[in-house]
Amino acid sequence: MKLKENIANILKILPDSPGVYRYFDNKGVIIYVGKAKNLKNRVRSYFNTKKHQYPKTKVLVSKIADIKYIVTPSEYDALLLENTLIKKHQPRY
Repeated sequence: MKLKENIANILKILPDSPGVYRYFDNKGVIIYVGKAKNLKNRVRSYFNTKKHQYPKTKVLVSKIADIKYIVTPSEYDALLLENTLIKKHQPRY
C-alpha cells in the first residue's frame, strides 16, 4: 500500500533532534500534534508497538496517512511550538 510506504520512508529519515510532529489523516487534516526531545525515537514509538496501551492510540495510528515534522533548537522551543499548533489547528486526538 502506498500510504504505508510513505510512512516507512518518513520514519527512516527522522532526525535525532527536538521538534514537533504532526499526523495527518487521508484528507490532509491534522489529527495529532506532539513534541519530542528526539523526533526519531518518539515518532517511531507509535509504529514499533504491536499492542498499544490505550485503544485511542491504536485508532490514532490506524488513521495516520502522513507525518510532517519541524526541528526546533531545543525541547523548550518544541513545547512552545506544540502549544501554538494545538491551539491553531485543534486536532482531534
